[in-house]
Amino acid sequence: MLFSGEGWGKSSAALGYAVRSAGHGWPTTFVQFVKGGAWNAAEAAVSATAGIRWPVFAPGLTWGAEDPRALCDRAWAAAVESLRSDPPGLVVLDEITHAVEHGWLEAARVAEEIRGRHPLTSVILTGRDAPEPLCAVADTITGFTLVKHESKKGILDP
Repeated sequence: MLFSGEGWGKSSAALGYAVRSAGHGWPTTFVQFVKGGAWNAAEAAVSATAGIRWPVFAPGLTWGAEDPRALCDRAWAAAVESLRSDPPGLVVLDEITHAVEHGWLEAARVAEEIRGRHPLTSVILTGRDAPEPLCAVADTITGFTLVKHESKKGILDP
């Protein structure tokens, strides 16, 4: 599955699927390519109690890191490990489109690894501006459209 578009909620939707997967007892991994530990501390904490593997590679946002490509490499290694694991489960590659867009990871490489995953492993990709190779490998694509966003004020920007 691919959750893409300018609207908000892609990661939250993927988290809902992850909770459902873990609730069924399936191995579930949520790998974030842009957001670090402090950004989603609450989600990571709740996921831990639900049995969702949530590796953290940076304290904040990766694009502010000294070497974002190195963080992406670590996240990608964790993703590949989960994609190849047995027993199969769910692997969420959160904001992976940004890693591709910034040149930290090649879309063709991601698509190839997804095609070669365990046949019973489900994958959810999230992020804006999904490139063609990621669209092609997805069996379901859901677009998130931003309809209204009062100057982005709210929980994150009071």
